[in-house]
Amino acid sequence: MPTLYMIQLGARPKGRLIEQHDIFFGIADKVTDLIPAINMHWPEVKNSWHIDSYQAVTCVYGVDGKWYQVSVANVQPYQLTQGYHETISELQDNPCLDKLYFINLGGYQKGSIEEFHYKLLVVAPTESAAKAYARKTQFYRDFSYSDELTPFSGASHIDDKHCVDVDEIYDVAGLIGTGRLIIKPIDDDSNIVEDKSFVGYLNIKKLKMLGL
Repeated sequence: MPTLYMIQLGARPKGRLIEQHDIFFGIADKVTDLIPAINMHWPEVKNSWHIDSYQAVTCVYGVDGKWYQVSVANVQPYQLTQGYHETISELQDNPCLDKLYFINLGGYQKGSIEEFHYKLLVVAPTESAAKAYARKTQFYRDFSYSDELTPFSGASHIDDKHCVDVDEIYDVAGLIGTGRLIIKPIDDDSNIVEDKSFVGYLNIKKLKMLGL
């Protein structure tokens, strides 16, 4: 059954000293079917990337405190143009006013040179509502600090009191190369089972062998 997948990719492009990462969203019956689309998404590391984690996206929490079912419709073969997905505007139309947002938060901790990241999915009516929800996450509070000796500002673009930033926020409907997202509130959420994330190193050879 066609399903929306969120996949964290890892690779070391030519000339890079350390592993780089990206997030890919795609619709397919299984993750293996997305290999050609992932190669087009990140052509610099064609057939040399690996998966660090993935999950099927079927149930997402909303800013209104309700759970939403995420399904797909009108799935057609990927439209290709110049090596990338062609986004067809009519496929982005959603019968529900709410949208599925992917948010990538970036933050810092004293004593570390790393920028830490926290990724989340949330259903919200607007981008501003999704950002407001992100401000309430535990990550936003834990990865914030002030350092008076730092000669530049590391403050958030949305809250000058915190060194946490919404690095990226996307309407997922605009990231998929085929199909249309259907987002519906779940009336009875007493038996909700949250989507499971599968975490670990998974290269293309192993992915094909497992047939995931």
